[in-house]
Amino acid sequence: MKRHVKILAMILILVFTMTAIVGCGSDGNTTGGDTQNKTFKIKVANWYAPEHPQNLALAKFKEIVEEKSEGNIIVEIYDNSKLGSEDVFIDSVKNGTVEMGVPGTMLSKDMPLLSVAEIPFLFRDYDHAYAVLSGPIGDKMLEGMVEKIGVRNLAWTVNGLRQMTSNKELKSMEDFKGLRMRVPNVPYYVQMTEALGMVPTTMAFSEVFTALEQKVIDGQENPYATIRASSFHEVQKYALETNHMFSPNEWIINEKFYQSLGPEYQKIVEEAAEEAAAYNWELAKQKEAEDKEWLKQNGMIIIEPDEAFRQQMIDSQKEVREWFYKNYPGSEELVKEIEAM
Repeated sequence: MKRHVKILAMILILVFTMTAIVGCGSDGNTTGGDTQNKTFKIKVANWYAPEHPQNLALAKFKEIVEEKSEGNIIVEIYDNSKLGSEDVFIDSVKNGTVEMGVPGTMLSKDMPLLSVAEIPFLFRDYDHAYAVLSGPIGDKMLEGMVEKIGVRNLAWTVNGLRQMTSNKELKSMEDFKGLRMRVPNVPYYVQMTEALGMVPTTMAFSEVFTALEQKVIDGQENPYATIRASSFHEVQKYALETNHMFSPNEWIINEKFYQSLGPEYQKIVEEAAEEAAAYNWELAKQKEAEDKEWLKQNGMIIIEPDEAFRQQMIDSQKEVREWFYKNYPGSEELVKEIEAM
């Protein structure tokens, strides 16, 4: 009898010990359960320079999350492609080795309707873009993201209105002919560039500065904030203010990690993303004029196209739109909704 009691006591001790071990995981990245005594780490990957509005907004996100979670959620920001180029860190967020990322156009490979936001000459200005992306149309672009690729979008943020830079003046359609223009490895960027008469050259953003410096390419296209933050004025003399495309970013988070946070921390992360994203939109609008002026003061000559030249650029994209509608089902209906706003 005593022997049976001892065996039962040993079994009970073992059960209680295993329960305690399972309940006290060090990183807390498990699904469900009470998160109060757990700690989490969120690595955020992006390709922008530290002083870019994206990273300034992410710094605010970090501050809010760490304060409201009382230090139980630590946010680490990896800028300048430190965790790989855009396609690499998208895959890292999808498989959970990186918790968050800030992709742009590249995510359209998985979510085709996201590419609608970058149809050439679609958005009039920042306010138009914000009204579209923050409403039902933006929601349509994101439908099925969690189920399809295992990530969710916490917020739409801003890359900006894109401009073209080069080492020769671009004052007419004739000046575009044969120009080797770097574009992201996204089909409709290639289509757009070819329609303008240029030679599209795809490469990772992290390689662009060196390629310009070594004259492997003649030009690149990005918003003023990126041109300044990436010091492209050091290797490019001219900018043509085309506003040819509006580029958004998405703040994505791995779904399994998101679920592991539990309701309380999910709310903290969501509210912090919303507040920091709003800051990013305002900052992007404010900084555009400031960055443009700064580039001028630092030697870059900015050309503003006249109405005739601008209309020629717009007209060159008619076939691109038709190609777009053919290859991205549902995009034509979304474009009609966007233009009607």
